[in-house]
Amino acid sequence: MDNLSYFISLMPQRICDAFCLLDDSILLLVNEIRFRKNKPLVIYVNKDLYFLTQKGISKSFGPLSIIVSSTEFEELTDLLCNNSYHTNMDSMVKGYITVNDGSRVGIAGKAIYRDNQLTAVRNINSLCIRISHDYINCSKKIVAELYDKKTVSIIVAGEPKSGKTTFLRDMGRLLSSGFNGKYMCVTFVDEREELSAGNCGINTDSIIGYEKAKGIEIATRTLAPQLIICDEIGNKQELEAIKYGFSTGVNFAVSVHLRDSCQISNNKIVSELINTGEFDYLLLLKSYTKEYEIIDLRLKKSENSRNYNDYPFFIFPWDNDGKV
Repeated sequence: MDNLSYFISLMPQRICDAFCLLDDSILLLVNEIRFRKNKPLVIYVNKDLYFLTQKGISKSFGPLSIIVSSTEFEELTDLLCNNSYHTNMDSMVKGYITVNDGSRVGIAGKAIYRDNQLTAVRNINSLCIRISHDYINCSKKIVAELYDKKTVSIIVAGEPKSGKTTFLRDMGRLLSSGFNGKYMCVTFVDEREELSAGNCGINTDSIIGYEKAKGIEIATRTLAPQLIICDEIGNKQELEAIKYGFSTGVNFAVSVHLRDSCQISNNKIVSELINTGEFDYLLLLKSYTKEYEIIDLRLKKSENSRNYNDYPFFIFPWDNDGKV
């Protein structure tokens, strides 16, 4: 699912016209738009920053750069919220808006507290629009490598915008839709309504909007999944829920933020996930490259002599099935 055209259609006419001047080869690589009140409009093409101008894009800010006016900013924000801030306030206090197509837009503004509780966000001044892409079969080679003979549990790691969510979504679609002649029962636990957007497969259930720990609990108790997929594990409650899920016989595919394999020992969340002894592999996606690492956690050394850099790993190039 490429939602760039959806967001462009919501933008003020002069900004929409500027996007229409861009070549399709550029538009296909846009992954983020920074829409700030009374500031230049910034887009990211892969990892590179550009300023949108009246005649295209530029690496440098200049007189032709498009400045987003207060009126234009408020018009777009109103449309993203369906003209109802109140309806969206539960997600806004968490830092984002979920729009009609399931995409997530990050926001920056002023926090309002009442009785020491964060209750509202006002004076929004910045929108971070993430452009999601469905790369069908981007996970196929890895799924064939890891899930050929049995269901395993994996940690998908990488930097922000390295494709973790896209990979997990495609993996769930493949495994639940007859990969290798099997229709695995998959549950997506999708707290921020992003992971399950798009094509998730034909034997898939999606638990949407629940906090991940609660969603995992519900999935294991009521849906009998063979595999639970969830994004961005980040706190103790989620770790405990995953441990509980393992105790019921469920497998997991989860994602975490990680720059490279050298960080494994220093990343508390990753270390605790590995220390459950239940995860079989750690897949490290290389941001904006055509390589990834698979680290076999089943062969890790004893607790006292563990060195994560000694884990065997394999580097594979992406093939033409897709990319992350």
